[in-house]
Amino acid sequence: MHKALALLLVAGALAPATVAFAADGPGGVSISLAEAPTSRRADPRASIYIIDHVKPGTTITRKLLVTDKSTGPLNVALYSSAASIRDGEFFPAAGHEPNELSTWTTVSTPTISLQAGASQPITTTIAVPAKASAGERYGVVWAEIASSATTGVKQVNRVGIRIYLSVGPGGEPPSDFTVDTLQANRLPDGTPVVYALVHNTGGRALDMSGSMRLTNGPGGLSAGPFTAKLGTTLGIKDTEPVTVLLDKALPAGPWLARIDLQSGLTKRAATATLTFPDAGAAPAVTAAPVTLTQSASKNGLPLLPILGTAGGIGLVGLLALVVFKRPRRRGGSHAKHGH
Repeated sequence: MHKALALLLVAGALAPATVAFAADGPGGVSISLAEAPTSRRADPRASIYIIDHVKPGTTITRKLLVTDKSTGPLNVALYSSAASIRDGEFFPAAGHEPNELSTWTTVSTPTISLQAGASQPITTTIAVPAKASAGERYGVVWAEIASSATTGVKQVNRVGIRIYLSVGPGGEPPSDFTVDTLQANRLPDGTPVVYALVHNTGGRALDMSGSMRLTNGPGGLSAGPFTAKLGTTLGIKDTEPVTVLLDKALPAGPWLARIDLQSGLTKRAATATLTFPDAGAAPAVTAAPVTLTQSASKNGLPLLPILGTAGGIGLVGLLALVVFKRPRRRGGSHAKHGH
């Protein structure tokens, strides 16, 4: 799903080409977190990624589980490398490319041998220097298997655990974001789509998930929920769109759209009235924030957990089916925000 995980590196004529991609399925290797900090057990991101805030001079460890998902034995290389966030995506570096965080990160054993279906726990340690500057850093712990290059093409399968490490004195920087605008669009194939422009106003990177409902449509119709496309990661202070694909059968509107988004334990909601154009993009509409004392659960709008592979790098998007309801009588229980 991430562009940085599909790489074709063409070497010189005497060296084989290398195809690198995430491998977390039949015939490959998986890596997953075997533990999460007690203080973060309520945070769904902390169950798939290494996320923490530490003071300079701190050393932390995490237990990981590496599994052979193939039908034969595997030799697995384990190491850390750099990562970055740009254009709304988390980009792990290919191979052993270093950054500051990767130089602080080690694994308990650089290689392991596994039989088919077997798993082995390993430990990764991050030792932050006492003179480390404040800020958030990103990296990956990779599990890698490589084929022999007898055919001239060497396959390198990698799957990894993301690292989001905040360093600094005092408490953890807060996570926060705003939903600034909602924009109705129509794709060339006729699919209506909403782009929610989200601004990271906090001090930690965000991985967005959530859903949208449409109400007060033509004839009193309601539709949804529609799942936000997963995979949007916002760096600190970044602004990027979150995409919600809808159903082609959806009337143009107008609709009252409510979007509920979350990253970890941080949840926000917003509404706007949208009409879908026949083609192209309608003007963006300023989104009105919803006070979440009108909670998502109270309004029947469950916030969705982050979904991912066991390794945490590949994310899978889901597309909800549109559901049309009968028009409600005036005086019914239509809520102002999203019913």
